[in-house]
Amino acid sequence: MINFKKSDKPRCVSAEVMKDIYEKIKTPYKHGAVMKFERELCDSPSIFRYGDRWYMSFIKIDKETKSSGYDSHLAVSDDLIHWEYLYKTLERSDEDIWDSKQIALYAALIDNDFYGSYEITPQEGVYYFAYLGGALDGYETDPLSIGLCRTEDVLDPSKYMRSPTPIMAPSDPDGRPGETKTLYKSHMFRDSAMTTGYPFVSAYNAKDFSDRESIYLAVSNDGVNWERYGDRAVIWDDTPEKKININGDPQIFRIGDVYVMFYFIATGGCTYAYETFACSYDLENWTKWDGEPLIKPEQEWENLFAHKPCIVVSGGVVYHFYCAVNDKGERFIALATSEELG
Repeated sequence: MINFKKSDKPRCVSAEVMKDIYEKIKTPYKHGAVMKFERELCDSPSIFRYGDRWYMSFIKIDKETKSSGYDSHLAVSDDLIHWEYLYKTLERSDEDIWDSKQIALYAALIDNDFYGSYEITPQEGVYYFAYLGGALDGYETDPLSIGLCRTEDVLDPSKYMRSPTPIMAPSDPDGRPGETKTLYKSHMFRDSAMTTGYPFVSAYNAKDFSDRESIYLAVSNDGVNWERYGDRAVIWDDTPEKKININGDPQIFRIGDVYVMFYFIATGGCTYAYETFACSYDLENWTKWDGEPLIKPEQEWENLFAHKPCIVVSGGVVYHFYCAVNDKGERFIALATSEELG
């Protein structure tokens, strides 16, 4: 574990800056499902630019979740609204390996400038995807670990090579309190400012045996070998009444000199979920937004959860993809935008 770069006087994000960021990122116009399946639940969009088109890596699980688990898929779009399903990229197997039954892929090292290209960028000629992996059937059955998938061609699933062992696991000896049961989705990005002292940063949510999820950081010199950063979570339940069950699925961008973390919160014993954000200058000390959620359950088709954010900006419009869940047993990928679309 690498210690935080401590500052005697950490720079706090002011209320004025928080409000300004909110105005830049809010997406009040909802458009419903953009990716939905009859027999399967789909989840966790991860959207990036590759060549001259947009791609969505996402995960599916059979509605009979007890005998199923996550596998990974790819879709393509020219306008971020209409998506064409392509193919499965990583699938479950009957092999005796650590990631045989759960394999949920998330694009890594995407340009993280909020107004940037959103291109997935290679590291020494190789494209990387982080993934959540596990060896047991079911819906996110513990324990889960983080793997790293590599490929020289994003559009050729036969060239996807996954980790023989996890790159980070809850059983690691340097695991921090709060991450000793399961590690979840990892958002890996290049940090050109090297704010932590390292060029690569990963943010992920994890839990211990209390089943409360918090958000942690890891760092790397090469994007392949990772070490935990800091002796604690950077986002956790700090409410006096301890009402938050999950702080999860972080995605971090830069807007000027401010790091903006999108993430979701689940409350009520994980019966309700919505999205919010936090801001930081140093990646260690975060100011949480205390205003209106970015996305919350409002419509009948998303009346339980509106969560698991994935943000891209194109043509000055913010596209906010998220996982919508309702009481009819449906789970699918939905879209909200900063402007009304014609």
